[in-house]
Amino acid sequence: MQEFRVNDYITLELVIDKTIILVNGELFNQCSFLLLNKSVDEIKGLSAIDSVDEMEEEFDSTMESSGGENLGIPPETEFWAHCSNLQVWAENQYDTRMLHRNLAFPLLKKLTEAGDSVAKRVFKEEIAQRFESGFEPV
Repeated sequence: MQEFRVNDYITLELVIDKTIILVNGELFNQCSFLLLNKSVDEIKGLSAIDSVDEMEEEFDSTMESSGGENLGIPPETEFWAHCSNLQVWAENQYDTRMLHRNLAFPLLKKLTEAGDSVAKRVFKEEIAQRFESGFEPV
C-alpha cells in the first residue's frame, strides 16, 4: 500500500490498485478519477479557460462516461496524479476551479465538517465565486 499525506486532513492511499481519499482518517467515498488524459500540446491555447469544469466542456467526455476505467493509465500513475492534484488544490487554499466540481465541493464540505479552518474560511467564498462566474454546471 502506498500513502501520500497532502496536509493534516487529507491523505490518499493506493489500495489494491484503487486510489482512496481519507479526510481526517475517514474514507471519503466520492467518485474520483482522472477526467482528462491530454498532452501538453493538446491543452495549449486554453488560457481563457478558468476552471477544470470549463476545460471539461472543451473536450469530449470519454473519460467521464467510462468512469476512468480501461484507459491504460496504470493505477500507480493515477494515484500520483490524484496526489499531485489534491496537493496543488490544498496549496492554493482549496481553489475549487482546480478540481472538478463533483469532487471539489463535497470534499471542501467534508473538510469543513472535519474542522479544517482553511476550508471553513473558503467554503462560502468559493460557492459565491463560482456562482458569480456564470458557469452554469456549478
